[in-house]
Amino acid sequence: MPREAAAPVSHRQVFREEIRNAIREAIFAGELKPGDRIIETYWAKELGVSQGPVREAIRDLEAMGLVETVPFKGSRVRTLTEKDVRDNYSVRICLESKSIRDVITQLDDERMTALTEQLRSILHEMDDCANRGDLRLFTDCDTAFHRAIIDATGNQVLLKLWEQCNMRNWFRFSALTDSDSLKQLQAGHQRIYRAICKKDVNEATSTLESHLTSLMDGFMTGSFQ
Repeated sequence: MPREAAAPVSHRQVFREEIRNAIREAIFAGELKPGDRIIETYWAKELGVSQGPVREAIRDLEAMGLVETVPFKGSRVRTLTEKDVRDNYSVRICLESKSIRDVITQLDDERMTALTEQLRSILHEMDDCANRGDLRLFTDCDTAFHRAIIDATGNQVLLKLWEQCNMRNWFRFSALTDSDSLKQLQAGHQRIYRAICKKDVNEATSTLESHLTSLMDGFMTGSFQ
């Protein structure tokens, strides 16, 4: 009986994740632009689901900062201000600097080796995405890279705070799918990886700050330095 009761919950969670990814993909592809409404009935019909999981997926996107809900007007793709971007990145830099400092100073050799091997694997996949100009998969690799460092700290509070900062600005890069732009971003991750391997706290944190600051500037100018 308990196993039968759990099945609908599991399916609902799968629907929610798939719907969230579909709407996010539409935002990244520019099919949904800042200010565009996200109509529950349209997505329910398009994906063959009820409006319930669509509503839940929209709430997830709102938590990521990609969507905003306006009373009596429904949900729409969020329009970010320069202050939104700067506030987001200032917090993210603090969180990720702490995570790098903690993994370098607190992980034993075995766990550090496991982390660096995981990061190296992600970087290989990221390089492949950059060569193809695949922004959608590149952003997944970017998230996986930074999250691996956060996860390695074992600090769940840090992880939850970081999740609120991460991903909310990526749709601003929807037009930057050329290989050169993504390779520049990938190079920043390589520098962070090398500093972690050296266990150099100062170099790792300063490299991270430089990387995220450059990313922040790129979101606001639409280009990379």
